[in-house]
Amino acid sequence: MIWFWGLMAGVALGLEFATTTFYFGLLAVGSLGGLAAAAVGAPVIIQVVVTAAITLLGIFAIRPLALKRFARVPIGARTGVDALPGAEALTLGSVTMHEGQVKLKGETWSARLDPDLALEPIEPNSRVCVSRIDGATALIFPLD
Repeated sequence: MIWFWGLMAGVALGLEFATTTFYFGLLAVGSLGGLAAAAVGAPVIIQVVVTAAITLLGIFAIRPLALKRFARVPIGARTGVDALPGAEALTLGSVTMHEGQVKLKGETWSARLDPDLALEPIEPNSRVCVSRIDGATALIFPLD
């Protein structure tokens, strides 16, 4: 049975590299536990129990910690358009309640005044702040 646990660990490790979910990696570690049990001559049922116990312990105890540690985007981080409110921008032309453009994080965005925060048109080359995003339009208010 040693060969079986070694093969299972290798296949699970390969699947972990393909999926990066931390499930198959923990199954590989559990399989190594089964391999160790087989190496000392434990009965097959004990090998299976050791494999299952190590795998389940890893899934419920280690996996959540690993996901937090290796998260691609920190938990709670705002990304995409959710990260734009509060960002500074520069007006490219006059911005009114109905139209305008701003340079926002290196990109040109359609913009208009946020009716709750600004009423007067904003001149070109003015520093503004994004209050929210409405579709593909940034609603802005002046910083100066």
